Amino acid sequence: MKYLLLILSSIISYTSFSQVLNGSFETDSIPDLSHWEWICGAQSFNNAPSTGGYWSIKVNGGSTQGCLPGYAYQKITSITYGQSFILSGWAYAETSPTVGIYFGKINNGVITTQTGVTTSANSWTQLNIQSSFILATGDTAVVVLNGGLVGGPLQGYGYFDLIDLQQVTGVSSIEQKPASRIFPSPFSTQTTLYFEINLNDANLTVYNSVGQLVKEMRNLSGHTILLQRDNLPCGLYFIKIAQDNKIIATDKFVTTDN
Repeated sequence: MKYLLLILSSIISYTSFSQVLNGSFETDSIPDLSHWEWICGAQSFNNAPSTGGYWSIKVNGGSTQGCLPGYAYQKITSITYGQSFILSGWAYAETSPTVGIYFGKINNGVITTQTGVTTSANSWTQLNIQSSFILATGDTAVVVLNGGLVGGPLQGYGYFDLIDLQQVTGVSSIEQKPASRIFPSPFSTQTTLYFEINLNDANLTVYNSVGQLVKEMRNLSGHTILLQRDNLPCGLYFIKIAQDNKIIATDKFVTTDN
């Protein structure tokens, strides 16, 4: 078992620094929310998990009759597509909302959450999830702290501390982006992906605009892939092509009923 652990640690490792700035929400035991932005409101809170110092962040939840969504977030401008990360932190919900930490993106001021992990616990709970940021042209990666959602004018609150984002190294990453073309796009029934390189036992995954996996195609070979729409609703979708455990291409397409 000891040798197995050594082998695994050599395959999957993590960078020794965090991508998130001021994930502890304090500096020299003084409350500090610098590097973070929010939509519905946030403030320092004099409570933290046992290893978290003295302060955390209290994030206003969204309300169906008030501000929406209830996010605090930080832009991570150094991140590009294809990198895999571990996002972790501590959180709890004061009232009914489910709160969570999310991978996300921002474009023209609009935030879209992607993969995340949540809790409805009313005491400090550790959360972690591994994923990558699904980014297109004009997108900037963001880490999102979701303060929850409640009905009516009353807002709930989410509490967060020790937010950390570590890049996973030694696993799937984009080493190159072969030229590809999708035609037609937009399309209503099917489209074709064209590649300059010859695919060999590649896998295709399709994600919707909120980062949910909606379609997979495996064991693909050749210079073209015929992609059927099937039951995909109208909208924008993102594609990843993986081969030999590496993401070798990304693209996007639009489905329409016209």
